[in-house]
Amino acid sequence: MAKWIKHTFWLIFLAAHFISAGQTPEQNMQLESILESILENLEEETDAALILEDLEEYAENPLNINAASRSQLSRLHLLNDIQIEKLTDYLKNYGQVYSIYELNSIDGFTPELLTKMEPFIWFGPAETEPESFKKSLKYGRHELFLRTLGTTQKQRGYQERDDGTIPFEGNRARYYTRYRFRAGENIAAGFTAEKDPGEAFFSGSNKQGFDFYSGHLSLKLSKVIENITVGDFVVRAGQGLVLWQGFSTGKSVLALDISKTNQGIRPFTSTDENRFFRGASATINIAETRVNIFYSRKKNDANLAFSDSQGNYFTSLQTSGYHRTENEIADKNSVRDVNLGVVATRQFNHLKIGLTFLQRKFELPFIRSDQLYNQFRFQGKNNFTGGANYLFSKGKYQLFGEAAMSKSKGKAFLQGVIGHLHDRIQFSTLFRHLDKNYHALWANPFSESSMPGNETGLYMGTRILPFKFVTLTGYTDFYHSEWINFTTAGPANGWDMMTQADFHFSDSFSFYLRYKNEVKDQKFRENEKYINLPEQHRKSRIHFQFQPSETIKLKTRAAHVFYKGTDTENGFMVFQDVQYTPLSVPLNLTARIAWFNTESYNSRIYAYENDLLYMFSIPAYFGRGFRTYLNLKYKISENIEAWFKLANTTLNNAESIGSGYSEISGNKKTEVKFQLRLKL
Repeated sequence: MAKWIKHTFWLIFLAAHFISAGQTPEQNMQLESILESILENLEEETDAALILEDLEEYAENPLNINAASRSQLSRLHLLNDIQIEKLTDYLKNYGQVYSIYELNSIDGFTPELLTKMEPFIWFGPAETEPESFKKSLKYGRHELFLRTLGTTQKQRGYQERDDGTIPFEGNRARYYTRYRFRAGENIAAGFTAEKDPGEAFFSGSNKQGFDFYSGHLSLKLSKVIENITVGDFVVRAGQGLVLWQGFSTGKSVLALDISKTNQGIRPFTSTDENRFFRGASATINIAETRVNIFYSRKKNDANLAFSDSQGNYFTSLQTSGYHRTENEIADKNSVRDVNLGVVATRQFNHLKIGLTFLQRKFELPFIRSDQLYNQFRFQGKNNFTGGANYLFSKGKYQLFGEAAMSKSKGKAFLQGVIGHLHDRIQFSTLFRHLDKNYHALWANPFSESSMPGNETGLYMGTRILPFKFVTLTGYTDFYHSEWINFTTAGPANGWDMMTQADFHFSDSFSFYLRYKNEVKDQKFRENEKYINLPEQHRKSRIHFQFQPSETIKLKTRAAHVFYKGTDTENGFMVFQDVQYTPLSVPLNLTARIAWFNTESYNSRIYAYENDLLYMFSIPAYFGRGFRTYLNLKYKISENIEAWFKLANTTLNNAESIGSGYSEISGNKKTEVKFQLRLKL
């Protein structure tokens, strides 16, 4: 494999002079800042590649603000619907905008927001001639990614057992390749291939090569036939009560960002092997009415079972994407899944209304275990879900909502409002109710639970600017489940709140203080039975950012977690980041050293890490030890970029790291990642 990487590197290097220029340092800095602000509040790995793809596209081809559609503005991932509405009204009333300074006069467009927007926009003529199909093809751009990564220590899954067999079928490396062609707004095509660590490669169960393949072709044929996509795609509609695939923000320090934007059909370019559609879709746009029609037929991973009374059926859908062991391979592509849907929207002056209908049919019956928490969940072969949504934005207020019903007659409802009372005071409120028998397996609404249903909640957030250099942000959320969940022993309540104070004294120095408290009922075993008891996590953090020079940026953080269940625990973490970008060398270097001390996984602490392009890392720090990493990005020429990351976790006094087949003997885990990008 090392020889293959070496040869590939030199082939790409020889082709370097054919490729166009890349992003500027300022664009790279803003890309990183935007991504971290969106992702660093999450507490799990996530797939947010679409965000970076949109920003990369606008970094290379800035968006003409004067001619941009609402959909294009939402793909900046910086503007909410109120801001988009205000920008649209400003252009309608005052005509073309000529500079970034003019945008500062629009309510809600703060200097901080404009600094983030500036690298991705330009101010061209309001009327632009659409680019022809032939011209798009001529000036289209090709992009090729090659990536490999792995852990240097051998996990138990790669070691020989007593009977002479090895649990994992393949080697320890992850191989990834991706090709993408894009020609303006008219054409997008690409394919992705991936093999996870432990999966076979051109052998065993994968004699065809990679374990996972994905591809798409997307065309814009005319103003009426706005888009046709063949292959793999994702669909996002309304507020996610019926259908929302891919990344979705939830509760975070962005307390006002509770309304879902960037809706519609997008080509699928990720490596999630199950949560997407495979088939064909068409988008028809007549006047202000847009209709999306799609059909998907693909096989999903599932746990198969058999009984004399039921015959063949499956008990759960698998989403890990791993096919390393005999059981995992048996689950691969084991159930055919057919989806047919329509998403229709109509845009009025300040109002958008929409309808979503989705029919889903499995090849085999979905029969869950007879546990009480499964009593009201979907079972069977067919499901139908339909919903209606709206978005109204005018002046200082935005109202949005969605109502839906499934085949089971379970209902769901969501209503939110965002208000800009003053330049210095904004608020958001969202109420949601999802019946315990509401079935929407593709849904991803704003909620506490990752499985939509059995929840009623009220969220309130605010953003206040009391002084010139200070921003206060906070939210509180109350929620209730009327039936048993997997983690509870009966109906349960929960409450969480977060508050953060940001102090931005200059472009070179800022810091923030954050406090978060969450209390919710969880299932605990007491006196030979399970009961609900409150479980609490109190999290506090102080984070400093200092840029002493144009080439060096420093980040320092200290965090503490207090956990209370049947026992109490404390967790501490401190890290120091250094980012170095020399002026004379096209290099970006980020390094971290982190010390952590937590009593168990219950008091774990999460922290966002820089990683390879299109990869996201939010590891959990738990136990006692150190984590360090070095992340390098080097621009070999105007046409080729390389990334390299080396990360190590060392646990004090530990005999092993991990569990099961992922267990490593010893107290160290070292990860190595390498990536090349070629652009033509």
